[in-house]
Amino acid sequence: MAVTINRFWCITIFGAVAFLFQSCTGNDRHANVLTLEALIENGEVIVIEKKDSVTLRPVIAFLNDSIYFTQTQYHSYRETKNTKSKGKMVPEVVIENSFALKNIFSGITYISDTLDSQSPVFVNEKNDLMINDVLFLAPDYTSKRMADTIFTKKIIDIKVDTKLKELDEFDESVIYKWTNTGRLGTIHKMFYYQLNGRKFKSTSSCYLIAENGNYFYNDKLGILKVK
Repeated sequence: MAVTINRFWCITIFGAVAFLFQSCTGNDRHANVLTLEALIENGEVIVIEKKDSVTLRPVIAFLNDSIYFTQTQYHSYRETKNTKSKGKMVPEVVIENSFALKNIFSGITYISDTLDSQSPVFVNEKNDLMINDVLFLAPDYTSKRMADTIFTKKIIDIKVDTKLKELDEFDESVIYKWTNTGRLGTIHKMFYYQLNGRKFKSTSSCYLIAENGNYFYNDKLGILKVK
């Protein structure tokens, strides 16, 4: 009996939450404003570092407002001897990460390497990097030496919103859709941004790359520039 009652209340609460979210959805306030995707398509916004909107790869994060890194995990195959197959060469799946450290404004690539999946990259407060116990020194990363200090922060843990601030909004965002894809569902928001007089709307967050007002970052599309 208790189980039945608990299930009843769970269903009731879930239904109430779903109704609340659905009742909060609203219409697009600015139907005449182009989407970010439309601006990219017609060439008014260009892509500097493309991110797959489905897989969200590569991972992109910023050390400051000009230097950023990309990291993509992929699978490769290599031939290895297998003792169970009497020493015959058999294919083995290897997980690796392609890593690059770049300057968004100069286009310089400081570091480009393929790393084993068990080889994390660390950063310190000076933005020096440590890869496989080798220290690459900021700001140009051409000087390197064996690391003799303790790094405690993995570079992969750097969040965009701790380094960059969200773009200015010319109107408040709206919840335009709610989908029942999980226990509490998924909220879909429409953001209304402006950058250097250009207004656009986006279903994913955008962040200003502060050193140059034409560059910005989008969660799903990558690093972009207003022409």
